[in-house]
Amino acid sequence: MSNLTYVEKRKLEQFLGMSSGYVLDFSNRTFAEFVRESTGRNIYDSTYDYASGSKANRLRAFWQKEENLVVGKLMSDMLDYADGTGELKEVCRLIVGRLLRDCPVPHTGIGSHHHEQQLQQQRLSQSLGQLKEEFLGLAIERNRNKAGLALEKVLNRLFGLYQLHPRQPFRVVGEQIDRSFELEGQIYLLEAKWEKYPLPEADLLIFRGKIEGKSTFTRGVFIALNDVSLPARHAITRGKAPSFFVMNGHDLTMIFSEAMSLTDFLRKRVRLLAEEGCVCIPFSELA
Repeated sequence: MSNLTYVEKRKLEQFLGMSSGYVLDFSNRTFAEFVRESTGRNIYDSTYDYASGSKANRLRAFWQKEENLVVGKLMSDMLDYADGTGELKEVCRLIVGRLLRDCPVPHTGIGSHHHEQQLQQQRLSQSLGQLKEEFLGLAIERNRNKAGLALEKVLNRLFGLYQLHPRQPFRVVGEQIDRSFELEGQIYLLEAKWEKYPLPEADLLIFRGKIEGKSTFTRGVFIALNDVSLPARHAITRGKAPSFFVMNGHDLTMIFSEAMSLTDFLRKRVRLLAEEGCVCIPFSELA
């Protein structure tokens, strides 16, 4: 059985609208089809008979009967299917992530291990596809403040998908670092800006100052969605060894499209920064 807590169940029920006996907008037929396609289970099997037998009660029985991996897979697919965004949906994604991390390792041989790897890759692809859709939608959002706030959540989920331990924005003696993440035991400061035009030198110098104000081994990643200007590229490396590199919107789009994993991208960029001092480099040159 899954180890969903009472509070976690309440959050999932609230998001899925289960108080009425329904689950999202599913009919009996579409509910059965969705569960079968996601997990291979027949939700109308007697195994899941509970109370009135409504869709909501059958899902509650599913949570009770099935293991974390299966429950996490179904809930992940339902979150991808459901419309909308918001704090509650983000909380539910954290619950799903916890379920998938806490699932036991099967002991039934290579075939089961391979199947689990396939499920994990499928979940990753689905999550990246949704993030890409949200990201592209933000590009045409007229309210740029709203787009910026939504971008923070998209980036946090992206780095979380690759288990890079993203840290939410924090403040250090009057300055704010957008966030940070961990790659192979090293902490990187992360800042993102989504301006109408390529960023000038000043924004990069400010970020470099934040990095230099920490330890001598601190490094960073600056995400400039519309890239940085050509003069800024030259100026940022003049006279000093670079301590960070720049990602742009195209890089993110290619990662969302699975042209390269985020971890592979970061490893390549870190190596180029260390060996050649490359702050900016086209995605096409990383292959």
